Amino acid sequence: MQSGVLKAYSGLRAQMDALDVLSNNLANVNTAGFKEERAFFTVLSETASAAEARGARAVSGAVATRSAINPTAGSLSLTGRDLDVALVGDGFLTVATAQGVRYTRNGALRLNADGTLATADGLPVMGEKGTIKLASGKIHVSEEGQVSLDGTPVDRLRLVSIDRASALVREGGSLFAAPAGQASEKPADAIVQQGYLEQSNVNPIASVVGLVAIMRQFEAIQKSIHVVMNDLDAKSIEKLGR
Repeated sequence: MQSGVLKAYSGLRAQMDALDVLSNNLANVNTAGFKEERAFFTVLSETASAAEARGARAVSGAVATRSAINPTAGSLSLTGRDLDVALVGDGFLTVATAQGVRYTRNGALRLNADGTLATADGLPVMGEKGTIKLASGKIHVSEEGQVSLDGTPVDRLRLVSIDRASALVREGGSLFAAPAGQASEKPADAIVQQGYLEQSNVNPIASVVGLVAIMRQFEAIQKSIHVVMNDLDAKSIEKLGR
């Protein structure tokens, strides 16, 4: 296939990937603690020897899409619920999963059947002593993350800051994993606000504008492919007629 068509195809694929990113952002505009992803494009430059090594032709100028998490904080919404907590400043709640420790800014917490403090999905939220278990009673969470039951301290929320938070990998709506060697934990200085939830940091207006721009670029690339293919057909017919 002609290199120009391959480049155009890579452009179409990149725009489709960017569209998926934006669509997911818009779908989670009301998800507490959701962090938007921002797509960006990378122009690939592959040598002929490298292409031959993988059994393909070199296509210099092909486009690929990558994305990164935008860790900017969302606005706070007052709920008045004791088990809703929002973090002000740099930091994440730590969550225990079967795959290891994960991170979230979604503070819509609950108590599991055994009294374990957990996320809305039932994943245990970690304290400095391990999982936090609470009986019935008045629950208070201080600005430092100290969890108390009827005035008696139980544990302190394990809050961590992530170096290079933009490198986090999304797992679900508002749960993140830290890739090995790309992001590391350090103590957080975030302030805990009980009775509040952090909203998504997605700007819906900017996202819709981005969607329109992607669709226009997609259409422009489609037209360029159509022109190239018509030119190829014309040249093929000309050669066959000789």
